[in-house]
Amino acid sequence: MSESAVYMYALARSDGWQPTSLRGVDDQPVRTVSTGPLSCIVSTVSLDQFGEQALQRNLEDLAWLERTARQHDAIVHACASRTTVMPLRMATICADDDSVRSRLTGMADQVVETLAQLEGRDEWGVKVFAGESPSADSRPRPPRTSGTAYLQQLRDQRARIGDSVEAAARDAEVIFAALRDRAVLAHRHRPQDGRLTGDARTMVLNAAFLVDREEAAKFHDAVAELSGSRPAGSVVLTGPWPPYSFTTGVDR
Repeated sequence: MSESAVYMYALARSDGWQPTSLRGVDDQPVRTVSTGPLSCIVSTVSLDQFGEQALQRNLEDLAWLERTARQHDAIVHACASRTTVMPLRMATICADDDSVRSRLTGMADQVVETLAQLEGRDEWGVKVFAGESPSADSRPRPPRTSGTAYLQQLRDQRARIGDSVEAAARDAEVIFAALRDRAVLAHRHRPQDGRLTGDARTMVLNAAFLVDREEAAKFHDAVAELSGSRPAGSVVLTGPWPPYSFTTGVDR
């Protein structure tokens, strides 16, 4: 390997657990760097891939980005199944192990507090979608004699979609408020564009909830109950995930 750096996946307590047999980004072995009460789950990477200029170039390569994100997330998931972790953003890099230790020391109090809050809890995602975009077969077809009727059909169709989105957005507020009361913490993300999700419908809620594991079944039941009077598939529950959405208060 050429000149190297240290890739950081997640923070955890220094409790003796070691991520043996895991291989991370670029198939490099995963290990821990520890100081005081904290450990950082890391692997060694090449500056040919993760140096400043190389990283900037690679982040514009969708294939590289997807592969690295999957490798990163696989390590975070594997470690979260064994101990409480505070996930870090993809491509968080330090120069060497001493730099990792210095970083841990500088944010130790806040990280210890965050890990205590995350103990025994998982993240669940809830997305709410509005009316489906029309398929090619359901679009109004231009009449043979006049375009006036066709244009009116388009206006009517857009109005119906707009009304559907507004109604779904109102429903989403009810859903978020009800689930927030059943979670330890809740966080609203920006709704995702259909070009990213592959779903033609309009997303009106993209929320994350931190839920006690022993309360997960009740949380699922609440989602099902809130979904019951809404169009099939319009409320989507995902998870459990490592708590990515609930570590943003820590300087990463």
